[in-house]
Amino acid sequence: MIARHTLTYVGSRGVAAALNMGALAVFTRLAPTDVFGLYLLILSWALVLYSATCQWPKFSFFALYAEERAILQVGTVVRLLGAMAALAALIAACAAGLGLLEPHAALAIFAAVFGMMAFEGAAEIARTRLEVGAVAASVVLRAVLVLALGSSALLLGGGAIPLLLATAGANIVAALPTLYVIRGLLRGGGSWAEARRLLAYGWPLVLSFGAAALAQTADRLVIGASIGVSELGAYGAFADFLRQSFVVFGDSVALALISIAKRDARDGGIAAARPVLEDAIRLLTLIAAFGAVFFLAFDGLLVTLLLGPDYRDTALRVAPLLVAASILQMFRSYYFGQVIYFTQKSQLDAVASLTLLVAIGGLSALLIPRYGVEGAAIAMATGQALACLVFILGSRERFRMPVPLRDLAAICGLALACAAAIAGLGRLPLDPGLALGLRLACLAAVSAGTAWAFNILGVADLAARRFGRAAS
Repeated sequence: MIARHTLTYVGSRGVAAALNMGALAVFTRLAPTDVFGLYLLILSWALVLYSATCQWPKFSFFALYAEERAILQVGTVVRLLGAMAALAALIAACAAGLGLLEPHAALAIFAAVFGMMAFEGAAEIARTRLEVGAVAASVVLRAVLVLALGSSALLLGGGAIPLLLATAGANIVAALPTLYVIRGLLRGGGSWAEARRLLAYGWPLVLSFGAAALAQTADRLVIGASIGVSELGAYGAFADFLRQSFVVFGDSVALALISIAKRDARDGGIAAARPVLEDAIRLLTLIAAFGAVFFLAFDGLLVTLLLGPDYRDTALRVAPLLVAASILQMFRSYYFGQVIYFTQKSQLDAVASLTLLVAIGGLSALLIPRYGVEGAAIAMATGQALACLVFILGSRERFRMPVPLRDLAAICGLALACAAAIAGLGRLPLDPGLALGLRLACLAAVSAGTAWAFNILGVADLAARRFGRAAS
């Protein structure tokens, strides 16, 4: 089940990531850097509002889920999400009334918040109940709709606001597959006792998610305010491209393996979850190590293929730093940060989020005016590293996420050897097309061999069983 669930999630996220990268390539060719930068700036505020209002109920639900109380818990979390969406609408309306936002921008921000709430809330409930197929279908459907609706909005002459409304609509429609599989639970009533239980666990998450969202967007907000939305468009486009790579696959690991580990811990104690968690960090390290080799070895080709010509110079300048930041974010969010679901204590997440906010916000304010987008990338990488360290050190007395150091060091060593081989192939006097093919083949062979050697997701066992049956 572990391999099937993980491969389903990774496969769907991989398809979605490819579609999202296609959308990014289309958007950066249809929209000038200032239009795309303004879209990212407005989206940043929508993410902050969503995280501070609508994000905590679904994570509380995942942490406290009990099969015997499923109907009451789902009914309660749906009502909490509705209340939080109403609060988000009130905040957006107040911002417009006070003149902080244009009315149409406030409406677009709320639409984006509502779309994210509908999609993420339904997906979290379905994920917790291990409804793998529905979650995978929703993920792919959203990517298809973002590409189709977003491209249509830009082709029809729309700017940043129509593009944001298009992505909001994509989120709402893409929630339908997961809503369908949990439809029986949606009829359940709410419970004040369940609401108090969810709130008791989740109230620190209100602070932590709001702080984390502000931290994740602080670099963009400072860039937009200090050096302009054109630079933000180029910087944000490449950062989002990397996010679709590392963070999306990290999310797949969390959706599959962490969900199974949580179930194992619930049924058999923390020790029962350890093997699955060790598999999770091996897989994340494989993704990080060979993903870094791929992006740094082929960055020029990737940027040329995926981004419009006005975006390329900025993207190449910040590529190594943003790769490091994305890898650290993946480990923070989708492995070490998952410790709060095994300790039943969410305060550590608030500490990590505040650390992230102070580090990224402070360094962005200090470095961006002087060093531009390179300063933003330094701030992001440093903040992610410090927040990851908070989870590692702060959970030592209760429960530590397992780290098989020998295996992880070996995976990283093989990735470094692969990088050296790719660099050597690039210096040979070969036809450029042949050299590119050999370098990609080297990366594929070494990464696949590493996955086989460490039996990532049981691929070696699965192949042995298949070959054994074929031989018999």
